[in-house]
Amino acid sequence: MFAVAGSLLAVGNMSAQQTQHQRDSLLTLQRNAISLIDPSEGKAAGQSGFWGYAFGDYAYMAKGDSAGRGTKQQYKGVGAGGQAAKPNAFEIRRAYLGYDYTINSHFSAYALLAYEGDQDVQDDRTVYLKYMYVKWKNIWKGTDLKIGQQATNSFASAYNTEPLMGYRSVEKTIMDMHGMDGSSDMGLTLEGRLATFHAKDTTKVPSFLGYSAMVGDNSGNNPVAGFTAQTAGSGISGATVTSTSTSTSTSTTSGGATTTTTTKTTTSTAIAVNPLNYTTDVAKKFRGNVYFNTLNNALTVGLYADFINYGNFYYNNSSKAYQHSVSTQKAYAAYNSKWFGIGFEYVMQTYTNGEYETFKAGKGTNDTVNSVQTGFSVFAHGTIIPSVLNVFARYDMYTPDTKYSYNANETFTDLATNVSASGNGNSYKETFMNFGLDWTPTKDKKVHIMPNVWYYGIKNGYGSEDLGSDNYMLYRVTFLFAFN
Repeated sequence: MFAVAGSLLAVGNMSAQQTQHQRDSLLTLQRNAISLIDPSEGKAAGQSGFWGYAFGDYAYMAKGDSAGRGTKQQYKGVGAGGQAAKPNAFEIRRAYLGYDYTINSHFSAYALLAYEGDQDVQDDRTVYLKYMYVKWKNIWKGTDLKIGQQATNSFASAYNTEPLMGYRSVEKTIMDMHGMDGSSDMGLTLEGRLATFHAKDTTKVPSFLGYSAMVGDNSGNNPVAGFTAQTAGSGISGATVTSTSTSTSTSTTSGGATTTTTTKTTTSTAIAVNPLNYTTDVAKKFRGNVYFNTLNNALTVGLYADFINYGNFYYNNSSKAYQHSVSTQKAYAAYNSKWFGIGFEYVMQTYTNGEYETFKAGKGTNDTVNSVQTGFSVFAHGTIIPSVLNVFARYDMYTPDTKYSYNANETFTDLATNVSASGNGNSYKETFMNFGLDWTPTKDKKVHIMPNVWYYGIKNGYGSEDLGSDNYMLYRVTFLFAFN
């Protein structure tokens, strides 16, 4: 499954034996009031082709957080104190160019070049290889195997929150927005159905229990250094491992007297590894998603979990090792009908020994604690004029560290990436709101124009960032177009 547009409601996953009425009902659902573009569901045997799409905005920032705060949302720091007031810009946020190739009835290959704000050394827009994988259809009955760089099943895969929510062109899902997992990874995936429940009414789409299981490098779109002849400093992000060797040579006269002693110390940079793994890139991330689809393909309820064990971690160059791992749990549900859709997702991610508390002398015992980030998102859309005009809305609540409590006598070293600059852990409470209209002037729904309001609020009661609350407010006209 090449789930890249944040838009797939499983049109191609249905059995080839479905009636025309069933297929039409799925297509109707796909076109229902949302930016559901399916550029890469694969083709019939013997067919292949290019496809692509792009989206961007004209964005006008009416207000920015004066301290430039926020975790990983896309406008972080824009409009902060000392910058130009009310900045605005036209910009493309994503452009995809993909190619699907059907090898035969069992094997197909997929490739995708992507631009997502990336720049080269001259600050020009540049693309990178986001997906490159092969799929073995029905490796056993009801299960497909995918190997290569591919979409992760944390939010971007079929029957997960990104395609069910739609409107990826407006904003990322809550997991994606806050960096809880990448949208792609190098690895292996098995996906399919565990059980199918046929209704008496054969015109209805059968209910089914589906799954997706993935093991990957957790390197995102970066290659694993050392396995591609790449070393630190070659553009691969992450920590580096260095080794130092010392050699001594001595020259003497014929009489045995020492005349010269030369000591040579050589420091070599080994490989760049994943940011949380400072020894060698051996950790693998295990991801699993199970979901139930019913009510003629309208309702999906799902669970997701992942785990990666980074092994020992040493805080502040200490000799004491702390086992460090990251685990995620997510629950979600979405209902999409011809006239409206609504859904939610809740996610919790735990960093085991993710923070190190350092107390002032005599005020406490230095030690590690777990850090936990949580998020809740609810989204909805509705049809105003079928196939022409729709409305959408979303509301998120996000806490970067639920375990944080302010204490003036301690500071934190935090492995979580969403941390406060105050040095007192992460005291933010963040909210996101977005609502707008979706107008499509073409019958095939390959062009969308979406005026929308984008709001991000931040509340921080502690630390050196002396602001109780502030926010970003943008007015945008988002555009999206597809070709295939």
